[in-house]
Amino acid sequence: MKSFLFFFVLLNALLLPGCAIINSFDKDLDQQIDQWVKQHDYSKALDTISYVRKSHPQYKKLQKRKIKIEKKAQNFEKIKLREINAHIEAKDWQTAEKSLNYSLAKLPDSKKLQTTHREFIKKRAQYLKSLYYQLYINKAEWLVKNKDVQKELSATMPDEKAGKKALQRHKQETEQVYQQLVVCGIEGMNIGDLELAEQCFLLAEELKPSEALRSSISDIQRELFKVEKRETLVLSKKARNLLNKAKSTMQSGDLKQSLKIYRKIPMLDKKHALVRAFKQELNVRIKDNVTTRVEMGRKLYSQGEIKQALAIWNDIRELDPNNEYLLSHIERAQKVIDKLEQLKDQKTTISPPANRTSTK
Repeated sequence: MKSFLFFFVLLNALLLPGCAIINSFDKDLDQQIDQWVKQHDYSKALDTISYVRKSHPQYKKLQKRKIKIEKKAQNFEKIKLREINAHIEAKDWQTAEKSLNYSLAKLPDSKKLQTTHREFIKKRAQYLKSLYYQLYINKAEWLVKNKDVQKELSATMPDEKAGKKALQRHKQETEQVYQQLVVCGIEGMNIGDLELAEQCFLLAEELKPSEALRSSISDIQRELFKVEKRETLVLSKKARNLLNKAKSTMQSGDLKQSLKIYRKIPMLDKKHALVRAFKQELNVRIKDNVTTRVEMGRKLYSQGEIKQALAIWNDIRELDPNNEYLLSHIERAQKVIDKLEQLKDQKTTISPPANRTSTK
């Protein structure tokens, strides 16, 4: 099987330049080049031109075209790299990958595209890992919050066996999440992300208190103190109450109120891992909410419901006041409304023409 695969790869490698050599003998090559350029197949066009012999009737013309095609290929590469990096920055991984695959199919020898592809693979893997860790963190917070409720529920159930089973399941789930958080904390320490390590170890310690974890947390916080010049963090009672309220309002969907409550948390407490984890989740929810409602406004705007669209956009502006995309929509809609009001005022001030009587 391996020998067959090697033969297939070797055959493919030999056939690709072979196609370019065969195409280089085509008398109507100039027309074929046009077609490839339209389809952004710059590598195919350039490879074929490189095999054209001086005896070819279109040799001189094709050599002149080569310079222009190289410039077009460079421009295509530049545009695609900008587009791909924008998708990566926006965490639009699937679109970025599609664009990368398309670009590499057109320019397979591009060093810049190859480097970007390698970086993309690393960044996506890193982001996936961070999402999994966030899931563990969210699950741990839920388990901590409902620990006492679960015990009471198990003790209250009419079927004693069912109650014991439910409690056992809760313990098993707690143990599983605890182990994942410990791995998350160790990973954070290994990669130098001390804030992630602190966050995971703090939650793990809440699930299963241990001297080893407390010692690790103290070591991490000492290191963070050196870097950030901050005090070892213990969440104040005021901050804990505000954090619980902010979480509750966020879960109910009132993101504005949740953000207002979060802003009341003292600055020092905002450095605490649990508060930072909450803020990360709130940011994600705000981003999703803003994106959804911007599109909702765009649909209304396209249907001529400009005032309704503007009302939606102004409402979400409080959540994301520095969103340039949102602000541009608000500005454009406001200009249209101002213009319509202006035209309306002009119409009301113009008096109707006087009746004229014709004389013969």
